[in-house]
Amino acid sequence: MDFSKIQVKRKSYLGALQILALLTATGLASRQASGDVVQDPGTQEGVVGVEKRPDFLMGSIGDSITAGFDSRRPGPNREINWSTGTRNASKVNSHVWRLRKAMPEKTVGAVNLAISGSKAADVVEQAAKLAVQRPDYVTVLVGANDVCAWPDEHRIALQAYENDMRKTLDLLVASNPDVRIMVSAVPNMPLLQKIGVANNCQAKWSVLKICKPLLAADRTEDQRKAFAARWIDMNQVLARVSADYPRHVRFASSVAEPVFHHGHLSPYDCFHPNTAGQDFLAEKTWEDVDGDHWFQ
Repeated sequence: MDFSKIQVKRKSYLGALQILALLTATGLASRQASGDVVQDPGTQEGVVGVEKRPDFLMGSIGDSITAGFDSRRPGPNREINWSTGTRNASKVNSHVWRLRKAMPEKTVGAVNLAISGSKAADVVEQAAKLAVQRPDYVTVLVGANDVCAWPDEHRIALQAYENDMRKTLDLLVASNPDVRIMVSAVPNMPLLQKIGVANNCQAKWSVLKICKPLLAADRTEDQRKAFAARWIDMNQVLARVSADYPRHVRFASSVAEPVFHHGHLSPYDCFHPNTAGQDFLAEKTWEDVDGDHWFQ
């Protein structure tokens, strides 16, 4: 994908719905909750030790998207996240459900260490914890919190982000010589802004102070274009880093394309994926990673 062709157009359209936004603020207060294991009734799950390790162990690391933040209710909803969610395959056909279908002869376990608010440096720590379990497959999605905090002159921050992503991948590859890793692009944040202002999201963003360099009401068109350029740079780094690990890593670029719509956004914050958005994210990233049946 040529990220350099993506353009951002600013619209000014303010919404009201303050009550829902304030309810979300309560949920946002829990954004630093620790990662946990996805539980699946009827199967043997947990932070598995050697004696309980399944035939195939997948893990997910990242930020609030992979924690399922605000997707079904305010706060984390890891049970329905796009990667390791096991609550209901008809609602969110996550990667773990797809793996179980692809490998019916194996027991497939899952652990989710994603934490809301995480940046790339935090995901290095998550990778170190996950590496102890010697995972067979890992999904990595992080970057929105990084780019929302970067200054206009972002070259140093971009290099630090790249360094942290390489540390994450090095830890995972060292943990299991056969590990497979999916690195996801950071979803199309400029498109999110464009959709949101057309659907009464500005009031929520303003109350919750979400990603002000992109979503603040007073941002100019030039400032939003500058943010889009930083987001493009970030995804180009992810593509390049992923290509340096050809045996182990696949880059899922589809979610950076203009592919989602308002029906995929959380009603609580107009920023995170809702349940439909989590399912959509699962579908698009799975197409990228398993288009040639990598797991069969």
